[in-house]
Amino acid sequence: MSRVVKIGDLEVGGGNPVRIKGMLKTPTTKRESLVKEAMRLWEEGAEAIRVAVKEKKDVEVAKFLKKYVKVPLVADIHFHYKLGLLVAEAGFDALRLNPLNIYKKKEVVETIRAAKKSNLSIRIGVNSGGFKREFASEEALAKKMVETVEEYLKIFEKENFFDIIISLKSSDVLTTIKANQIFRKKFDYPLHIGVTATGPFLQGVVKSSLAAGVLLSAGVGDVIRVSLTTPSFWEIKIARFIVQFMKKRRFFSEIISCPLCSRSEVNLIRRVNEFQRVVDKLEKEGCSLPAKIAIMGCVVNGPGEAYQADIGVAFGKGKAAIFKKGKILGYTNEENLIEDLIRYFNN
Repeated sequence: MSRVVKIGDLEVGGGNPVRIKGMLKTPTTKRESLVKEAMRLWEEGAEAIRVAVKEKKDVEVAKFLKKYVKVPLVADIHFHYKLGLLVAEAGFDALRLNPLNIYKKKEVVETIRAAKKSNLSIRIGVNSGGFKREFASEEALAKKMVETVEEYLKIFEKENFFDIIISLKSSDVLTTIKANQIFRKKFDYPLHIGVTATGPFLQGVVKSSLAAGVLLSAGVGDVIRVSLTTPSFWEIKIARFIVQFMKKRRFFSEIISCPLCSRSEVNLIRRVNEFQRVVDKLEKEGCSLPAKIAIMGCVVNGPGEAYQADIGVAFGKGKAAIFKKGKILGYTNEENLIEDLIRYFNN
């Protein structure tokens, strides 16, 4: 098990739930849009938000954002270590340092001491894109990433600084998995997991799900950040899906529905999408809903899936049976599906 490290008041590692982190994509100069984005991430379920701090004026953004969102803020620092010294007193709760562009020992030590003085944790984050050369294999790159972090850690540990989170990310799924596996065998610092530079939306979702799924299934990963070339709220949605489907946390009702085949006599795509919108609305209103709801389109696997869910329907010819905890409660048809199913939620 990893050790516990705090990002502000948020505990990470040590058996705490896998945390969801987001990152702002709006330029810090566009304050109104920045606030809207931050609030959307918070509403979607981000438990910490990272902000790129490129220059001195960006440091002021933490106190401004904290008027609107109640989650810890992490300053993302590259190249200019003095920005790390400034954010330590500017309202940020943690900072991220990159060993590949802030590497002079004197500068790193100065940043560590400033963070310690302000009670900030530090994420040491290595991305494979920071190495400007080719590697013979995924494993060779993974090992180099871990070696880079190991050398950096020596500076921190010599300063008796242990409030550290680690990330080892690549645009390659196998490299990301391997690097995190190697690191976890050697150290107990919490791991912030994710694939970086994932490409177009669907490719990014698949890459992120594969890497995080493999790692979480092995108990590796304390924070997840999904990185997509999309608006940032999608990253939080996908991260929550991954964490829930790996059975690490529960955020929402899961809908089970079949992929359809020529046996189906119901417009299942339409009905499932309609039902999802109703469920989303009910959850936003704070309603208590079943953990797993099945909507199945035919008699092959439909009854079994509906039987195994908390509540479900299985369509046959012209009508559907409503199951709850393995018992048939009644019958419905396509037009009345949503109304009848919801009526049985709390019966």
